[in-house]
Amino acid sequence: MSAAAPGCRLRYSARAKRLRLVVKPAGAELVIPPGVDREQALAFLEQHRAWAERKLAEFRARAATATAPVGFLAGATLPFQGREVALDIVVSPDRRTYVEFDMGFRIALPATAAPTEPRVKAALFGWIKPWMADEAARIAARHAVRYGLEPRAIHIKRMKSRWGSCGTRGAINLNWLLAFAPPTVLEYVVVHELCHLRRRDHSAAFWDLVARHLPGWSQERHWLKRHGGELLRRFA
Repeated sequence: MSAAAPGCRLRYSARAKRLRLVVKPAGAELVIPPGVDREQALAFLEQHRAWAERKLAEFRARAATATAPVGFLAGATLPFQGREVALDIVVSPDRRTYVEFDMGFRIALPATAAPTEPRVKAALFGWIKPWMADEAARIAARHAVRYGLEPRAIHIKRMKSRWGSCGTRGAINLNWLLAFAPPTVLEYVVVHELCHLRRRDHSAAFWDLVARHLPGWSQERHWLKRHGGELLRRFA
């Protein structure tokens, strides 16, 4: 969409009282009232171009998600680190199962192995487990420098209802589905469990410690409350 208005329909309306840009799944329309010439209309369109393009992209993304398979199937999309990426399943040339990531997941399965959802999920878990352990270790190390909260170990697990836990011996456990949340949410859960190394409750003192590590923690907690259930239903 540029100053020449490709992809945006210009509609002159005798009843319109002001310039109005309307964005729908089918495209954008600029409603032009009497007394406004084309040059003024295009200037208005250019001023709001970024917003219109963003809304159109959102509509396209929703449509793609609605038509794509749900879950761990070929053609599905996965919200890796909070951004939808493609899941492609191919036949392995050497009978091995392996996973590659380059702007999307590519899972190779032996020709003799049917690409069932449990098999694809297991392969993806095998890739995400060490990746996420490394990410969590980096986060923990960054916060340990400031407050000395260092876990004895970090375990990535399949968990059906919890996002994390802190063991009595100082190890923390993380739900592998945090890989499908924004990176800041993973950091929040890591920090949350680190703080349980010092405070085993959810008292005011505990939340004060969380805030010292992560001042914006409430936003990430809100994200989990709002979207976490959907992640669990979709992928757990």
